[in-house]
Amino acid sequence: MAGAIAQYVYSKYIWPNRHKTYTWVYTFRNHRKYGEPCKTDLVLDRDGYSLGYSFKYKNPLWVSYIISKGSVAVDVDRSDEFYADPDVPEKYRIQPEDFSNTGYDRGHLAPSAAIDFSRLANQQTFAMSNVAFQDPKLNRQAWGSLEKTVRSWTQTKGKLYVITGPLFDEKPKRINDIAVPCSFYKIVYAIDQNRAIGFIFPNEDIKAAQLWSYAMSVKEVEKETDYKFFSKLGRRARKLKSEMTVSWWRNK
Repeated sequence: MAGAIAQYVYSKYIWPNRHKTYTWVYTFRNHRKYGEPCKTDLVLDRDGYSLGYSFKYKNPLWVSYIISKGSVAVDVDRSDEFYADPDVPEKYRIQPEDFSNTGYDRGHLAPSAAIDFSRLANQQTFAMSNVAFQDPKLNRQAWGSLEKTVRSWTQTKGKLYVITGPLFDEKPKRINDIAVPCSFYKIVYAIDQNRAIGFIFPNEDIKAAQLWSYAMSVKEVEKETDYKFFSKLGRRARKLKSEMTVSWWRNK
């Protein structure tokens, strides 16, 4: 009898709410552990990611997050409700409707599908401070494919640190006084293996099949962005940034 009751309680209450037991673990991650690549006007720490926001561009310049097999495995309902970020000063705050009828997607930098270990963490990915104008075909093809690939890497390569963001021309196009990125970068660091890979995609139609044509070393991303990644790793970062073996990453 006691066993049957325990099984009922487990199946009725514990298993359906199992994601809640993970929340306290993953919200304590330091998503800026490896350093900030550039100076920004505002740094915001969220449950599932951190970001550096630029008042000039009204965009994040970098967004960083740590994911693992455990955190990705939890899958709460997607929020899907974009909202103006109250932590950004009103003068530089973006509204969801600023992207309406522009021909661009609201491109997540910290992706909803990777940060859904709690409802709050997932909801925070829909803050407009975590969004940039992104070509729909890039967002739904190569960029989306890369995000899916990164999630799959947690199964085989362990805990990952990801840092990503938009890049801008010297005089960027603006819509509703928001700068439109000319490209996007992403760096993935397999922490346990001390290996890293970088990507830079033009903000245009890039097919999923073309994904690996845009792979590069972190050092190459630094040259293109003038940012400095992994500043808190010291000497350990030198080899990490200069070496990149595509075959190791393609072998999921």
